[in-house]
Amino acid sequence: MNSLVRYFFLLSLFFTWSVNAQMYQRKNMPLVDFNGSFKMKHFYFSPGLTYMLPNEITKLGGNNADNINANGRIGFMIEAGRYHIFEGGGNVFNYMDYGLSYKKLSGSEINRGNKSIFKQRYLSLNYNINNIKQLTSRRFIQSSIGANLDYKLFENNKDLITPENTERLLFSFHLKLGYGMKFQNRLFVIPTIETPIINIKEWEKGKSTYGIFNSRYRPILLKIRILWLKRSSGLDCLTPKLNPEDQNRYQNNYMQ
Repeated sequence: MNSLVRYFFLLSLFFTWSVNAQMYQRKNMPLVDFNGSFKMKHFYFSPGLTYMLPNEITKLGGNNADNINANGRIGFMIEAGRYHIFEGGGNVFNYMDYGLSYKKLSGSEINRGNKSIFKQRYLSLNYNINNIKQLTSRRFIQSSIGANLDYKLFENNKDLITPENTERLLFSFHLKLGYGMKFQNRLFVIPTIETPIINIKEWEKGKSTYGIFNSRYRPILLKIRILWLKRSSGLDCLTPKLNPEDQNRYQNNYMQ
């Protein structure tokens, strides 16, 4: 009886080890095929929302005075542009993108009982380089670093008070984090969150928030990026585009 128990125990251990080994060795399917079926550049579209998060941390330049109460307001934005996947899926960064966007930034401040509201509209040029970390055959994490050049088109203020420290032309570097999903073979949907990490213009000693009225606000951009792969022409598909090094990357799930 004890021998039979030991036999089944050893058999179960072997079975468990075998299943775990198979699961460990199983690779995810690549997110993008680099066999010439698709072009490595195309368009993307990205609607979203904005929110001006008040900064009340004094060590980061915020204002937490009792007589001043800053609040963010929700705005909207829309962006469109092009992406370029790097040859072979890239290495540290897997693709870049650039686009044009329109966004509204809005917030309010109550100072000694008087409420002021700002609504700023910007036309922006955006550039990003993106890293993809593949989770499954259809899910991935995207981390990006980029720059944006914003031109203020116009501004509406409820009480006609002109906000302080707001320039017509702004330039910032930003970080962006997203969770991507692949649908079918060509469609990708990537919800992202983006915020500045340093403002170059207006330069304010390395701050990444915007000074408006007597308060500071952090722009938060919540976007849903929609991009799709464009099929190659028949002639493109006849010519393989993988050299041995790229083939090795492909087998190791780049883009990943």
